[in-house]
Amino acid sequence: MKKIFWRVFVYFGVVLVVFTILIGLMFTRFNRTNIVGAYKDQLGNLAAGVATRTSQAMQNGESDTFADYLKAIEDFGDMQNIDIWIVSNPNSEPSLDDDYTNTDIRSVSVPEETSQILESAYQGKKKNYSDYDDIYKTTMLHLAVPIRNGSGNVVGAVLVSGPMEMQENTIVQYEKYMLVCIVVGFVMTIILAFYFSRKLVRPIIKIKEAALVLAAGQYSYKTGIHRPDELGSLAESMDVLSDKLAKAEEARENIEQNRRDFFANVSHELRTPIAVVKGYADTLADGYVKEPDKQREYIGRIQRECGSMERLVSDLLILSRMQNPDFQMNVEVLNVIAVAQDAMRSIRILMAEKQLTGTVTYEDACSLMEGDYDRIRQLFTILLQNAVKYSDEGTAIEVHIDRREGKIISTVRDFGSMIPREEWHNIFEKFYRASNHGEKDGSGLGLVVAKHIVERHKGNISVYSDEAEGTCFTIEFPETSENIS
Repeated sequence: MKKIFWRVFVYFGVVLVVFTILIGLMFTRFNRTNIVGAYKDQLGNLAAGVATRTSQAMQNGESDTFADYLKAIEDFGDMQNIDIWIVSNPNSEPSLDDDYTNTDIRSVSVPEETSQILESAYQGKKKNYSDYDDIYKTTMLHLAVPIRNGSGNVVGAVLVSGPMEMQENTIVQYEKYMLVCIVVGFVMTIILAFYFSRKLVRPIIKIKEAALVLAAGQYSYKTGIHRPDELGSLAESMDVLSDKLAKAEEARENIEQNRRDFFANVSHELRTPIAVVKGYADTLADGYVKEPDKQREYIGRIQRECGSMERLVSDLLILSRMQNPDFQMNVEVLNVIAVAQDAMRSIRILMAEKQLTGTVTYEDACSLMEGDYDRIRQLFTILLQNAVKYSDEGTAIEVHIDRREGKIISTVRDFGSMIPREEWHNIFEKFYRASNHGEKDGSGLGLVVAKHIVERHKGNISVYSDEAEGTCFTIEFPETSENIS
């Protein structure tokens, strides 16, 4: 992760440094051009003004008064430290009269570059150059402009030479300031590059740490990053992942605990009947029981215990199938009344043994829903068998079916052992039996299977138990308006 930080730092820093240097160079170049250009314009305007005045004096024949002008411009040149030469064009005929010149260029030794700009001026062109001058011991700007007569012929030239010391000093001073600005900008660039690189990379480091912590199984860890950008979105995704992993781990632990409890309960439920069967079988095998009636009694008990284990295994298989998400039901449109009546007929024999009466009543003969006929019949059978088991002799079992607010409401009521209120929710747990149901036979899985059947049909099941009104199981299913085909 340090590599990322240094890469971002170097890239960001290089970009800012290069940008700072380029800006500095551009402004330095721009400033130099402006300073030198302004000085050129100043000398150019001066030379052009002298050339114009000389041309006018020559055309008007003001040779007597022009001497005063020459004296004035010389004095001005001395004050400004500028040389102003008015020279005649030796190549012109006529040339500029000596009364209008202040320098004989033929008697003066000038550099080659000066001669070239004078030749250009003699040709009617304005030229200039700057260079170190050994005579003045400084950098000089030389500028020449032509002087024309009334016919437009170039009869002479004005050569202006001015020192660029002040301009050079100004440029040097500006470059020093610019260098200081570049150095300060460089330092600021390093600081900003470090700050922004750290600000950019730190969330990535935190997200990496969060990933390692999550990989270690600490799913409650959060990144703590809140930013309105892509890194903030990534951190938020990591926090969402953390929450989902925590929920998944909690669900996994619950499933594992349920699995352990399930096997513990199954082992407990099977241990007693197996021990009983083994005890009776060993007694018969060892020949301790000789009487035929006693032998038949032992065999009958073995058969009852085997039947109990068979019911337990059957209920476990059904529960396992119902809990499987891939379990497929044969869904069709069915009439809940017909299913309840079918289940009631199947337990008539059990009801007769306890002299119970059973009724199925309803508000609407066409109470339709979408569901698996066999599973709904199994649901009613489980509830009716429980009702028979826990009802007092000579009482009634009542099934009532009603349609209300888009739902099919079915109730199964019996009058017998009451379920304590604090245990109403527990009776739908595996192997749970109400505390006041004594030694009644059963696997403790019937109501669990019933609950899964109801949930598979997107319904709800609840219980209410009261000494006066009996025990009532209420099942709610979403109804359908389709007709049975």
